[in-house]
Amino acid sequence: MKVLETLESTSLEYTAVLNGYFLDYWVSPHVKSYFGSWPLVIDVPNNVAAIPGSGDVPIVFTHTFDIARFVPALLRLPNWERESYIIGDKVTWNEFVRLAEEAKGVKFTVTYDSVKKLEASQITELPSHGNLYSFFPREMLQGLFAAFGRMFEEGDFDLKPSRTLNDVFPEIKARGVKKLLFEAWKQS
Repeated sequence: MKVLETLESTSLEYTAVLNGYFLDYWVSPHVKSYFGSWPLVIDVPNNVAAIPGSGDVPIVFTHTFDIARFVPALLRLPNWERESYIIGDKVTWNEFVRLAEEAKGVKFTVTYDSVKKLEASQITELPSHGNLYSFFPREMLQGLFAAFGRMFEEGDFDLKPSRTLNDVFPEIKARGVKKLLFEAWKQS
């Protein structure tokens, strides 16, 4: 936010690319990505989910390789808007879990973390979280994931732009959650 505030006070032309949450975290390593798994909310390998709040608030997800296809096209535009949106897909956490279950052919164990629990910087621990603790201590991870959980439930990732790069460049097709989950996990 500070960078954007600083840019506002200059004559530089810029655009902030807004693309929601990286879908790579749930399909890596089976779909090419330069990101590893980051088990936030849904631990696909272990068939477990700890959904923040109701799980009914839409969230934008976009794969980084799709973002990489839109950005060069954006750079060729004669002018940039202050914000440039890329929408890979928009689903709720409940829908995401259902799609992951369908892709893997198994039922997930699902719990829900209340907003009150998230406000206390607590989340339900997922099996894959233990793999992160050697470089991201448990208390810090819980606090970070709880903050994201509040943001998800408050609709911060339910992007609603009037225009997207998807509209400007209809020839570029972003892949959705279902397509990538099935590519990554189909009956694995």
